Amino acid sequence: MDNPKQIAISGYYGSGNLGDEAILEGLTGALMDRFGEDEISLVVLSNDPEETRKLHGLPAVNRWRPIQVFKTLRESDLLISGGGGLFQDRTSSFSLWYYLGIIWLARLLKTPVYIVGQGVGPINHWFNNLFVRWTASQTNGALVRDSDSYDLLEEMGLNGTKISLGADLAFLLPAGESDETDFFEDESPTIVGAALRDEISGKMDVVRAVSSGLDLLNQKFGVSIVLFSTNPNADKQINHDLCDATDAECKVIDVPHLTPDQLVEMMKGVDLIIGGRLHAIIFSLLSGTPVQGISYDPKMDHLVNEINEEVGSPEIPLWHPDELIHAREYLADLEYTYEKRDLQRTALEEVSKKLEREAREGIEAALSWIDDELRHE
Repeated sequence: MDNPKQIAISGYYGSGNLGDEAILEGLTGALMDRFGEDEISLVVLSNDPEETRKLHGLPAVNRWRPIQVFKTLRESDLLISGGGGLFQDRTSSFSLWYYLGIIWLARLLKTPVYIVGQGVGPINHWFNNLFVRWTASQTNGALVRDSDSYDLLEEMGLNGTKISLGADLAFLLPAGESDETDFFEDESPTIVGAALRDEISGKMDVVRAVSSGLDLLNQKFGVSIVLFSTNPNADKQINHDLCDATDAECKVIDVPHLTPDQLVEMMKGVDLIIGGRLHAIIFSLLSGTPVQGISYDPKMDHLVNEINEEVGSPEIPLWHPDELIHAREYLADLEYTYEKRDLQRTALEEVSKKLEREAREGIEAALSWIDDELRHE
């Protein structure tokens, strides 16, 4: 390639969600490792371009400025849509239409489009299903992060040769350099953390059960309690509610200033995480921290089930909000998970390595598509 080819990247970036920022870090790192600055230049469609430039060192444009987006897509040689859970209408149809609209605009401008690192679904409305089906057919290839997404795209009629299966791109995150003692130097030797999602069905039941569990572990084992989130801007209220409901003293860790790899390093100083977001589970694997899950979405169920099929025992326990009314069972499970945390940590090490391998194999397939596209356009 004589001149660097411009690649635009669309996703939920610049919104303070460290899970999505980890995906972007893994994706852009893989692109630059494969091609280098002499062959490609990257530009991110971001909710906060300045924050994206500061966090990732990449050019960025405001994704809500139509003229900037139009100009960026027109000047780009390729658009990557991903990763994360962009193609779903559980959050809202508007969000889904936005990401589909970016692809439609790119195709209108004759810019090739690749879906990379995405999860597809759930799609609850028939008209959204039609929109996704048509849009997916207009893309040049799709790398998805789970088998349910793969099957859904096949059901929608996408040619099997255009789909590849990998894992969440956050598993490509490089090792960080943060020292967890910066966060926990005044804490007891044993720390239990909760990283819950504010927007969850049955939130009151979640807060009631988890606060009771934290009190139990504090009273019985003398653990210190810390609260944080992989999406700190969205989850401030549930951390406040959890502090109010927990008798033991809680420390809320301020993480918006951290990079994703620094958050992973911080979590290495925690002995058990109660995780209520998909990337709280993924970051737990990356940091080697035992975890109990509180599910809010099928994508979280799928990941935990995949992990448990590999580890055998002890599994990652996963609770749904409507199950938390069974308080005794939940508390017994949390206590058991805490006592068996070292066994779980050992069991999860190999699973984390396996998912990293799958993420690398998947991204290599996508990079080969992109390489062919850029060299033969």
